[in-house]
Amino acid sequence: MTDDRPTSAFARLLRFLDRVPWLVPLVSFVSGVIGFVMVKRGADLARVIAFIALAGWLWLSIEPLVRRFLERRQPGAGKLLSNFLTQSLQQEMLFFALPFMFGAIQRDVGQIAFIAIASLAALLTALDPLYEKWVAARAATRLLFHAYCSLIAAVVVVPMVVHLPLEQALPLALGAVGIWLLLTAPMSLRSLRSPGLKAAWIACSLLAPALVWVLRAHIPPAGLAVTQAVITQTIDDLTPGAAIRSLSSSELAGGVVAFVAIRAPSGVAQSIVFEWRHKGETERITSEIQGGNDTGWRTFSRKQVFPQDAQGRWFVDVRTPQGQLLRRLQFSVD
Repeated sequence: MTDDRPTSAFARLLRFLDRVPWLVPLVSFVSGVIGFVMVKRGADLARVIAFIALAGWLWLSIEPLVRRFLERRQPGAGKLLSNFLTQSLQQEMLFFALPFMFGAIQRDVGQIAFIAIASLAALLTALDPLYEKWVAARAATRLLFHAYCSLIAAVVVVPMVVHLPLEQALPLALGAVGIWLLLTAPMSLRSLRSPGLKAAWIACSLLAPALVWVLRAHIPPAGLAVTQAVITQTIDDLTPGAAIRSLSSSELAGGVVAFVAIRAPSGVAQSIVFEWRHKGETERITSEIQGGNDTGWRTFSRKQVFPQDAQGRWFVDVRTPQGQLLRRLQFSVD
C-alpha cells in the first residue's frame, strides 16, 4: 500500500505556514522593496534578487512535468508539493514586482488599472481558500494564472537580469507565455468538461496575449524612474536652468528645453521618446539613456521651431518606444 502522506519535515513546514499565512507574502514584498532600493542605488545585489525571482518563472515552466513525475511515483505527493511551491513562487513574483510597478506609476488610467489587477492577483495568492477554489482547483485556471505571473515576472526582472530594454523584454515575455500556453493546452483542455468552457479557454489563451500587446503603452515601465524633470529655456553641461511654467510668444525664439534624468538598471541601454503635443499635433524626438547612474542618466529635448498659433497649453510626454509613460511635463504660451 502506497503511503501518500508528505514527509514529516514537509508536514511541519506546512503546519507552520498555516499558522503564519502572511509570512511568504511579507518576505516576497520585502525582497521586492530591497530590490527596488538596490536598483535605485545601482547595486549589483538587485540583479541577484531579480535572478532569484526569475528562477520562479523557470519553475512555472516545468511545474506540470514535475507534478506528473511525482504523481506517478507517489500519488498525492505531486499535487501537494507542486501546489505549495507554485503558490509560494507566485506570491514571490507578484509581491516582488509590486514595488517596482508602484515606483514607476504615473497618472495614467491604464497603468493604475494594470497595477490594481496585479495587486488583486497577489492578494489572491495570499488567501488560501479563494486560491484553492478559483486557481488551484483546475489545471486550466492554474496554468492560465501561471502564465499571468510569468508575464509579470518577465516584464519586471528580465531587463535587470539580462540587460534588455523594456521594448524587447515585453515581446520576449509574451512569446514565452504563448509557447507555455501552447505546450500546456492539452492538460488544460482535459481538465475542462464542457465544450463551452474549452472554447472560452482557447479564446482567452489567444486573445489575452494580443490584448496585452495592444495595451502595452499602459504597462508601468518597471525598473525605470525619473529622478528629475523640468521645462526650461537654458541648459549648460546637462544642468538645466530655471524651471518655467509659462512664457510669452516672443520668448519662444529662445527655444524650450524638456530635461529629464532617468535611472535604469545597471547595464541597460534604453531608448526614450519625447512627445511634444499641442492642439492635436505631435512631434517625437528620440534619445538614449544608459543604466547604472545613481542620480539618473541626464538627457533633454530642445524645441526651437514653433507654429504661429503656439498659444495655449503644451505637453511633453516622456515615454518608452512602446508608449509607456515615464513623466508628463507641461507649460503654457501666452
